[in-house]
Amino acid sequence: MSNMTNQVSEEQISPREVILKVVAAKNALLKSWKAFLLLIALGFGIGYAMDVYLIKPNSYEATIVFNMGGSTQGNDMGNLAGLFGMSSATDANIFTGENFFYFVESRPVIERALLKNVVVHGKPMILANFVIDSSGIKEDEWKDRETLHNFRFTQTNPDSISMDARVVLNELVIKLKSLTDIATLERKSSFIALTATIQNETLAALWAKTLLKTVEEVYTEKQTKKSRNTLTLLQRRADSLAIMLGKTEHKLAKELDYSTQLIVPEAKISVNKLERNTSFLQQLYYEAMGNAEKMRVSLVREAPLFTMIEDVKVPLDLKSESKRRAKIGALVGLMLALIYVYVKSVYTAIIEDTTPLPKA
Repeated sequence: MSNMTNQVSEEQISPREVILKVVAAKNALLKSWKAFLLLIALGFGIGYAMDVYLIKPNSYEATIVFNMGGSTQGNDMGNLAGLFGMSSATDANIFTGENFFYFVESRPVIERALLKNVVVHGKPMILANFVIDSSGIKEDEWKDRETLHNFRFTQTNPDSISMDARVVLNELVIKLKSLTDIATLERKSSFIALTATIQNETLAALWAKTLLKTVEEVYTEKQTKKSRNTLTLLQRRADSLAIMLGKTEHKLAKELDYSTQLIVPEAKISVNKLERNTSFLQQLYYEAMGNAEKMRVSLVREAPLFTMIEDVKVPLDLKSESKRRAKIGALVGLMLALIYVYVKSVYTAIIEDTTPLPKA
């Protein structure tokens, strides 16, 4: 029992030993104070240099909050699908959840937004040209490609631009995609926030608004594609019936004029036949026109899919990069200095222990 008590007492550190260790650490720091301060200053200097060299210009955040409402396309299509013997089942919506976020940042949507005609400070221009001048792409991605600094787009149709313009447009798409973010406000919220972070305040606000408008246009076109195709078919059917009805009515008028000059009953047979055909064609024509009108109403109901909750705030929020590298460098320098002092003190103690004492 006494042996265990002695072992525990030997393992415990007395207050005197703690004070001696603190004094020894203080003496070690005082002996190496120059190296200690030098390492801290060196770490701070490296971090500060990185802050200066890697510093990014201030940027502005333009955020639009909107809600994407449901579409009545399924009900309208189900009501009219029986006209052509089609099933009333609707297709799965590809614009839900993460699919919609990918759709917003997809290349066709961004290309269409970049090639839109906009007005900047009262001057009409293609948005892509304003992006070249104000997005910072000249100073960053095109720093060593001065031949592209004066490039200008002259056409707004992406299918008709030249190969050189296509290359520039692809790089602008990559640039704007990196400066654009879209996400839900909260996990349980259906509100969506579209944010553009660009160093030019005017471009940030203009890009956020133009992109959202383009998304709404393309979204509506995709969602109403089936309805528009059906409307085209219904309109063609109505036009064909109108032509047939016009010809039949013209023949009926001629037969009526001819039959008035005859007395025999057989002359009325062709007139009665034409009257029945005319009545039947009129019924089909009115039905076709009514169905086409219903489809137009359906397209109008499908169009307004986006509800603006919060527009771009004026003035925009300024986002600046904090100079944290200098602080991190100073902290790293402090840690290295402590390690250096500790290693030096241990090495000195080992040397002193191994050095033989001088003989008396």
